[in-house]
Amino acid sequence: MVKTVGIAKNGIIIRPGTADYFDASSPRGHSRNRSSDWNLDGMGPDNTLGLDHENAHVDKGGIYHYHGVAPSLATSRSDGHIGRAADGFEIHYNGDLMKPTWMLKRGTRPTAPGGRYDGSYNEDFELVLEFGNLDECNGATVKGKYTYFATDTYPFFPRCLFGKNITKFR
Repeated sequence: MVKTVGIAKNGIIIRPGTADYFDASSPRGHSRNRSSDWNLDGMGPDNTLGLDHENAHVDKGGIYHYHGVAPSLATSRSDGHIGRAADGFEIHYNGDLMKPTWMLKRGTRPTAPGGRYDGSYNEDFELVLEFGNLDECNGATVKGKYTYFATDTYPFFPRCLFGKNITKFR
């Protein structure tokens, strides 16, 4: 199931994950059949989901949402505060000052879809804590306050929540 992790200050929801998985039997090459365990990344190199210039698109339910940092958001706030996560913590964008701890794996995928790791699937990445200055949820404590960061590289937005999800957040 696609998970909404937050909402941008402009009211557009942040939903970095997808419900699509590699599926060789599908004409599109992906479907909601999870059996391959290769989850399509919306910001992958081939723009498979047809994202617009704001790194967003409309899903089958008619909801426009971000998969990555929108250029208009990135330049709209001098303080970097671009939204709020579903657990109440702020989401900031500070260009390349904050570096995720997720790295693209080297080599080739051991099962179908095969090919080299290129960022098409979430499983193309691995957590390497020494690689960046953010935690696994793309957050950090800055000046005593936990904050999530939107980044220009994977995972782009938090993919997990540090705090407890606010039940009324929808």
